[in-house]
Amino acid sequence: MNVTFPRAFVAAALLALPLLPAQAFELTHSKGVLSLDAPPQRVVSFDLATLDTLAVLDVPVAGVPRSTYKGHMARYQTVPVVGTLFEPDYDALHEVKPDLIVSGRRSMPAVPELQKRAPTIDFAPDPLAFLDSFRNTNRALGEAFGKQAQAEAALAAIDRNIRALHAVNAGRSAAMLFTVKDTIIAHAPGDRYGYVHELAGLKSVLPAADPNAPVPPRPEPGSPEAKAAAEKRAKTLSDIAAAEPDWLIVLDRSAINGAERTAANTLAKHPQLSQTRAFKEGRVHYVDPDAWYLIGGGLNTMLNITESMLAAMK
Repeated sequence: MNVTFPRAFVAAALLALPLLPAQAFELTHSKGVLSLDAPPQRVVSFDLATLDTLAVLDVPVAGVPRSTYKGHMARYQTVPVVGTLFEPDYDALHEVKPDLIVSGRRSMPAVPELQKRAPTIDFAPDPLAFLDSFRNTNRALGEAFGKQAQAEAALAAIDRNIRALHAVNAGRSAAMLFTVKDTIIAHAPGDRYGYVHELAGLKSVLPAADPNAPVPPRPEPGSPEAKAAAEKRAKTLSDIAAAEPDWLIVLDRSAINGAERTAANTLAKHPQLSQTRAFKEGRVHYVDPDAWYLIGGGLNTMLNITESMLAAMK
């Protein structure tokens, strides 16, 4: 038997139904889980790695820090600037009216003030478990913004490169060097760029550092503390040379944003590193300084980093 209800009855019944809330939004980050009633529509990120991933996932962004945006990140050249990588512009933020802010490593001191403007999160990588934290961060962004398929496809491409790197580098060792003009600083696992060993499947010739150890203040030039720090760096470089790593991997800080490259000359002048077999035989990989120093663990950047390393080390 078919029953037909009067239109007025149907309309009244529909009005009586409770209004369903907008789809909830949950995003796991370094400090926990952010829960919002609905997906944010006006995202601001001071973290270039997050911006890199959001570009891959095609998630719109309402505000960015002042920086040089190239390649697939060129879309951010026309996005409102809301400060620098270090200092937010609070007047600009007021104009943008964000409903989610992603802090970067350089803007961490501003987080208490940023939290007054909008929910604020950060994605700090684990120096001793970089790949796990990298995958977790990018999966979390994909899930939160409904872009799981895009995130998984990008991670799969990166993981293929990582597996190939580990196969190529089985049994090989390396030292990660950070140069600033004539200064050379080694990075062991646990240091900021020590994740290269995990990424490339290369054994570190240096013992792992404690990422939670307090960072001493930068000593005054010419002070006894500065002299002691220089002697410690020299001893570490001497240890690296004696260990004869298969690869020297070098980040040239002076070459950021297309500036003059100085690392090769700095290594050539070093009395011990220049005598290693790796240097003499050309097993020195100069990484893209912008990708490593400025951006870091974004999906597109990590794909380029692993492709570049694989091409050099095959």
